[in-house]
Amino acid sequence: MINDVISDNDLSLLEAKKVQEILVEEANKLKEILPEDLGTIGNRMGFIETVEDILTLYREMVKDKPSSEALGTKGAAFREINFEEKVAFQRAIEHMKRADLYFMGAEFQDMLLNYREQFDELDFNQVRFSEFTRPPSRICYIRLDHYRKLWDEIGTVSANTMKNLGFITEYLEDKRTLVSSLAPQHAPMLLGAYHPDKGLTFTQKIMDNNMAQTFGDIMIRIAGSFELINNPKYITSQLAGTRAQRRRLHREQDIAVEAWHKITWNVDEDTVEVNKGDSGGWRMPLHYTRGHPRKAEPHHKKIFYKDGLPYKWIHGFWSGHPAFGIKKGYHAPTISAA
Repeated sequence: MINDVISDNDLSLLEAKKVQEILVEEANKLKEILPEDLGTIGNRMGFIETVEDILTLYREMVKDKPSSEALGTKGAAFREINFEEKVAFQRAIEHMKRADLYFMGAEFQDMLLNYREQFDELDFNQVRFSEFTRPPSRICYIRLDHYRKLWDEIGTVSANTMKNLGFITEYLEDKRTLVSSLAPQHAPMLLGAYHPDKGLTFTQKIMDNNMAQTFGDIMIRIAGSFELINNPKYITSQLAGTRAQRRRLHREQDIAVEAWHKITWNVDEDTVEVNKGDSGGWRMPLHYTRGHPRKAEPHHKKIFYKDGLPYKWIHGFWSGHPAFGIKKGYHAPTISAA
């Protein structure tokens, strides 16, 4: 199952520590290539600054002779990276240049946790996502500030290099969404994918390191983030950073000035749509009614098997509006009560 009996707080810290373990291992591999004297490159936490640092460092990684000006005084000490490593960096560069870039603040933490908890009793291949979890564009970069807060709680030196962790998603024609992690001081790493009707899949590396549960949690939160982003009734999207920053990144890093998105809750009561006949329930705080499995027949479409029996997933849904507050979602019926 995705998460066994662990409290929310313990799970958050445990998840952060597990993610830290594998990503610090990747960061240490990168340090074998990078010079020791990096200055402030890669340590900045700002959304735009992090993207700039990723592209600056990754571009130097694929050069035959990295710039000592960009990477410190030990540029000549680089070992040459192999072909596969170079291609991974080059693909990440191209994706970052073409991606729509999204930042979601820590205020989404509780709602995304509630979204993830609906899948706690399911195996990875039983998880089902709504059509609205499709990324807004074919290539997206998303940064969830939730994880920066978790690594703040850990507070170790090694965790500091992971606070600006982000994720690249790539939507494929078979409706699968690939998810990769990247940060300025660790190499891009493919984690796995999610599919609306086939659940979660992972790379062999993630499975070999027993990290599927942890990174499955991350992919579910990313899917939930896109479901919110695709529902403008509840959120607003503003251009991130200043106009000068966006223009400079377009000039220096080839990123479109309109690619930057800062996502916040829509708290403007004037934007609330009231349908004819509504009796006032629309004034409720935003909450999420969790999805649940319902018993099905073998001939039904889009079923999955649990304990040898066919089930169909009933998708959760958002209700209320953030203009009137936000509360933890409602629980749907259990399997026995469905």
